Amino acid sequence: MAPYSILLLSLLFLSLSPTFLIADSAYSGDEETVHLHFYIHFIENQTEVVVAKSDIRVPGSFYNFGSIVVVDNPLTEGINITSNPVGKVQGLFSVMDSLTVVWSANIVFTTGQYNGSSLAILGPDDITKAVREVSIVGGSGYFRRAQGHILLKTVSVDFDTGDAEAEVDVYVDTWRSK
Repeated sequence: MAPYSILLLSLLFLSLSPTFLIADSAYSGDEETVHLHFYIHFIENQTEVVVAKSDIRVPGSFYNFGSIVVVDNPLTEGINITSNPVGKVQGLFSVMDSLTVVWSANIVFTTGQYNGSSLAILGPDDITKAVREVSIVGGSGYFRRAQGHILLKTVSVDFDTGDAEAEVDVYVDTWRSK
C-alpha cells in the first residue's frame, strides 16, 4: 500500500509542477525598488466621509470608535494642495482609538510615468508616532506584484476642521514582466 501512495503523491507533484513553472515564467525575476515622495491631503467633509459609526466616543478624536471613513484624498508633489497632482488615495480607514486607524486603500496614480497604476495599502497607522509605516500588499499596472511599505509623517493638522497634510515616502519592490 505504501508504494502505491508514494506513486500517487509523485504523480500529483509532477502534474502540478508545470503549472508553477508556467505561472512564474511570465516574470524575469528582476526586482526593482522604486522610491516615491509626495504629500497626502486630508480635507474633512470634502475628501473624507464617515459612512458608519458607533455611539462610542473616542476622547481626543474626530471620530467614534469603529467609524468607517471613505476617502478620496488628493496626492501632490509638494505640500501645497495646489502643487502638481500625483494621484489619490481611494478606499477607507476604520477608527480603532483616538490615535490609530487601519487603512484598506489604494494609491492611484493619475499623472506621470505611473499614470493608471496603483498600490494597495493595508494596515494600522498610529498617528502618535513621528514616522508611521503601512504595508504595500499589491499593485496594478507598473506595480503589478508589488510589495513594500509607505512611511507617513504628519506635517500639519488643523484641530478645528480636522484637515491635515502628511508627507509620504513609498518604498516598493516590483518585478518586471519579460
